[in-house]
Amino acid sequence: MQGRLSPPTDGKFQSFPKYSWREEFQRAQKAGLKSIEWIFEADDWEKNPLSSADGVKEINDLVIKTGVLVESVCADYFMDIPYFTASDNLRKEHRDKLSWLVQQSSLVGARHIDLPFVDASRITSGDQFSLVEEFVKPALEVSLKKGFVIALETNLNPSDFRSLLERNTHPQLMANYDTGNSSGLGYNCVEELQAYGKWIKTVHIKDRLLNNGTKPLGTGSADFEAFFSELSKLNYKGPIILQAAREGDEVETAVKNRKFVESFLSEYKI
Repeated sequence: MQGRLSPPTDGKFQSFPKYSWREEFQRAQKAGLKSIEWIFEADDWEKNPLSSADGVKEINDLVIKTGVLVESVCADYFMDIPYFTASDNLRKEHRDKLSWLVQQSSLVGARHIDLPFVDASRITSGDQFSLVEEFVKPALEVSLKKGFVIALETNLNPSDFRSLLERNTHPQLMANYDTGNSSGLGYNCVEELQAYGKWIKTVHIKDRLLNNGTKPLGTGSADFEAFFSELSKLNYKGPIILQAAREGDEVETAVKNRKFVESFLSEYKI
C-alpha cells in the first residue's frame, strides 16, 4: 500500500505520501515488492500525480525504471467524502469522479480500483444497496471498455456482502478482501470466502485484534492459515497488497511482511 514505505504524512496512518511518492518506487524495488497500490484521497487531490498528464508520465517512467507496477488504486477519496450523506449534486460529482478515476488509473497500467465502504462511508443497512449501485453504475461502463475491475471493500457480514454482489451482475463489479478488517470485526474468513470468494479480485493483508486496532502480522486475530488455505481453492490471481501495521524502518518492515506472506503462498501454492 502506497505510503507504507514512507514515514506517516501529516500524522495520518494512511495517506498519499506527497513528499516521497517517487522514492517509494525504489524502496519497493529494494524490498522485493512487485507493485504499489496507489492512494487517491480527497486532500489536495489535484496535486496527486494521477490527476495530470505530466504526473501520469512520471509514474510510468518510474514503473519502467524500477519494474514496480501500479496494479491497483485505493479510492480513499470517496471514504473521505461519503456518498450516502452527500447532496444530489455532490453525488453526481462523485459518479463522474469515479469514472474519471478509472480512466486515469488505466493510463498508468492499473486494472483494479478498491472502493472503500468502511469507516465514515460504511454501509449501515440494506436500504443503501441501491445507492451503491447508483454510485458505481457509470464507472462500470467505463471499466468494461478498459478491462478494469471495481472491487468493493465493505464492513458487511458474509451473507449481506454476497447479497450486495448478487444484486448487480455487472462483470466488472467485484470485491476486495481485507484480512485485518474482517478479523477486527470477528468474521470467520472461511465463511466469508465460501460466501463471496468468486468475486474477490484484490486482497489487503493486515492483522487486527477483535474490536481493536492494527497489529503486526501474526500477532492479531487474523487466521492466516485458514485464509490462505481457503484462498488457494479459488485459483486467486489478483494482487496481494501489504497494508500492515507500521513498525519503524519501513523497508525492513516491508521485507519482513513480504516473507510472512510468501511463506503462505508457497505452502498453499498460490
